[in-house]
Amino acid sequence: MSTNDSEFYYTLRVRYSEIDAQAVVFNAHYLTYFDTALNEYMRFLKYDYKGELEKSGLDFVVTRSLIEYKSPARFDEELKIYVKAGEIKPASILWNIQVRKVSDDTLVCNGELTWAFLSLESRKPAKLPEVFKNLGSKV
Repeated sequence: MSTNDSEFYYTLRVRYSEIDAQAVVFNAHYLTYFDTALNEYMRFLKYDYKGELEKSGLDFVVTRSLIEYKSPARFDEELKIYVKAGEIKPASILWNIQVRKVSDDTLVCNGELTWAFLSLESRKPAKLPEVFKNLGSKV
């Protein structure tokens, strides 16, 4: 879902299998949440991820991830995962991500993911698809 063109979010509910012995979301699941929201964002942008990969052999790879935890999320809570493009270079994108509770807008965590776009065969950088070039700030 999106509230407007500049703010995209995806809502999900914490599943029982995602909590740990402390009854909170296990830290590693947040990267899965980020990935899920980014895939939904690509759908929102009408970018055919699978089709483009099959056609060109070009794909995104994560080169950096950062998560700063602020408060716990628990089983059955609904979360909004906000996605916003940050710095955009010719062959990479920095994604700024926030996870907030739907119930009271509490910040659960902030994150950053850097994606590099490259040829899977040669492992060499490739120019970003047009749809991503005007989403954030450029260098």
